[in-house]
Amino acid sequence: MSYAGPSKESFLDASFSVRKKIKVYAVLVIISFLVILIRVWYLQILKGEDFMGQSEQNRSRKISLPDYRGDIKDRRGKTLVNIRPSFSLYVTPEDAGDFSKSLGFLSELMEINKGKLWNDIRQSPSFKNVLIKRDITRKEIAYIEENKMLLPGIHIKVEPLRSYVYKDFASHILGYVGEVSKGELMASKFGRYEQGDMIGKNGLEKIYESNLKGKKGFKEIEVDASGRELKTLRKLSPKAGNSLVLTLDSRVQNRLEKLMDEVSGKSPVEGSVVVMKVQSGEIIAMVSKPSFDPNFFATGVSRKKWNNLVRDEKNPLQNRAVNGQYPPASTYKLVTAYAALSEKVVEPESTIFCPGYFRLGKRNYRCWKKKGHGNMNLHDALVQSCDVYFYTLGHRLGIDNLA
Repeated sequence: MSYAGPSKESFLDASFSVRKKIKVYAVLVIISFLVILIRVWYLQILKGEDFMGQSEQNRSRKISLPDYRGDIKDRRGKTLVNIRPSFSLYVTPEDAGDFSKSLGFLSELMEINKGKLWNDIRQSPSFKNVLIKRDITRKEIAYIEENKMLLPGIHIKVEPLRSYVYKDFASHILGYVGEVSKGELMASKFGRYEQGDMIGKNGLEKIYESNLKGKKGFKEIEVDASGRELKTLRKLSPKAGNSLVLTLDSRVQNRLEKLMDEVSGKSPVEGSVVVMKVQSGEIIAMVSKPSFDPNFFATGVSRKKWNNLVRDEKNPLQNRAVNGQYPPASTYKLVTAYAALSEKVVEPESTIFCPGYFRLGKRNYRCWKKKGHGNMNLHDALVQSCDVYFYTLGHRLGIDNLA
């Protein structure tokens, strides 16, 4: 039995097949390298400047610095409203990764308005900071810093916060600040405001908004891949707004507020007191009760707190001294007396008898003193505040002379 090895022809065929495959692979490798070289040339030469600019933008960021709102002082220079440093929590969406996970983590620590936050994120560019919560506590700060690696894109900023030094003191006069609304941002007079800015919403804060508001600054910083600040490239400091000096005397205001609180006892009194310098019209004091603490609004009032204020039957947000409607009562007796003297309806020493009521038509209008004051001249009628005397003067004058 014999064995026959491969023929010379079969060996040549196999060799040729291998060389052919090597050539194909070599061509493929050369084509691949050419494609890579062309791509590198495209990225480095044609698009080099564009990508360089984008990388610079990713490396550096321009951050807005909040303005400092002006102080509000009384006539003696005592500060009633100023600003204090506070810590606010922000997120940069493009650096936040899976923000839903981070938000769930934060929600266990603090109360967050998630609906408003997600809406703000949707409406803001991904590179802009979006406010999560203002004025967080030192305990919350420590917890966030300890878990910094679990919270990408989330950072704490030190910002000025409006502070009403004596809480509800003169709250209806001073007013309060709040976050600018979407509707206000669309108005031309709010052209220099941005989402998240605080503006005067009520009282003097609103009336003198343009005077109290300062001017924002900015700083350009270099950041790493995680969005953490490495160094400041350049900075323009913000400017403070103008201070506002009132005619209000805090000593008189404080005394009146204490007196009204003493009257109220356990149940808040509903009323107002105004002290005016009649020669100039200056308001020395203006108290309206019940009142409220404007500091709740400076940090962003919660929906629950707002609903409690709005639904309160005693209307603590109403400035009764300005917006309340009250009959003039006995204060109008001075007007009636002046009109009667001007029209010579009565002389200062002329007397009118007060039996305790004034008859008009089929009805009796009573004096505060049921037994009556008897004969009264103008001086005595003003001292005793006799209703019948002034009913009589008003009837003699007629409506046209009183109007």
